[in-house]
This record gives sequence, C-alpha cells and structure tokens, in this order.
Amino acid sequence: MTQIQTPRTSSILAGPRGIGARAAGGAYSQDAQQDLSDADAFEQAPVELSGTTDAINPHVSGNYIIKTGSADAITLGLPTVGVDDNLSINIYSDTLFAHTVTLPSTGFATGAATIKTVATFAAFRGAGLTLRAYNGTWQALGQVGITFT
Repeated sequence: MTQIQTPRTSSILAGPRGIGARAAGGAYSQDAQQDLSDADAFEQAPVELSGTTDAINPHVSGNYIIKTGSADAITLGLPTVGVDDNLSINIYSDTLFAHTVTLPSTGFATGAATIKTVATFAAFRGAGLTLRAYNGTWQALGQVGITFT
C-alpha cells in the first residue's frame, strides 16, 4: 500500500490561489476561512495524491488532484449525519489512468434511482467529481468522466 499526499502551501505571489493564500491577514479570521473552505473545497490549495492506494478523510474538506503514475485505488469513508453536512470534497485527475474512489458502503447520491458505492474515472486528465456531504451520503454535485456503480 502506498499513500502519498502532498499539500501545497498557498501564496499570493507563487500560487496556488485560494483563501489560504492571504492567511497572514485580512478581514476573515482563521475560523471564518475554514468555514468558507469547508463548504467550498475549491477555495483550498490542492492536495496532490501520488500513491496507489490513497485514503481520504471524510470528515475534512479537501481539494485533491491525482498525480499518480498508475491507477490510484482511493478509499473515502462516509460522512457523519448532521456533523459533516455541507462539507465538500473535490477529486480530479491530472493523469491518464482509470482511478477509482470506493466507499465502505453505498453512499454516492448521483441523481439515479439507487445509491452507488464506486466512482470510476475515465482515463483522461480532468476527469473528476465534486462531492457534498449531506445526511450520511456524498451528493455528486459535479462530475466529468465518472461512471458510478
């Protein structure tokens, strides 16, 4: 098992852009910045996944970019009902591999009649999904090149 997560530090001069790039000052406290980025993970600097079996914490908002040189079998737990509601996670690929995100049980609400367990990425850069936690499921708010089963 290899799990490698590399967070990038935001900088207004060097990038990446996001709410953390201006953390040294401004009108928002650290708590307010965290509240904003929990609800919109795109506000955060990306965390690069480069392992082959990465695990993502379902109770922490995150903006993930897959940089693995082969297929990454990612696991993601289910959010806690009520406590994690409105938390967001983005997972997008920057590689040409068919990655997967697997939940421990059904929990991807995709707008279909049944809840799904696995998200499989098309083997293209830019394939990915945006998820929001609500009522113990991950609501798929946006998806590009994803097949749910």
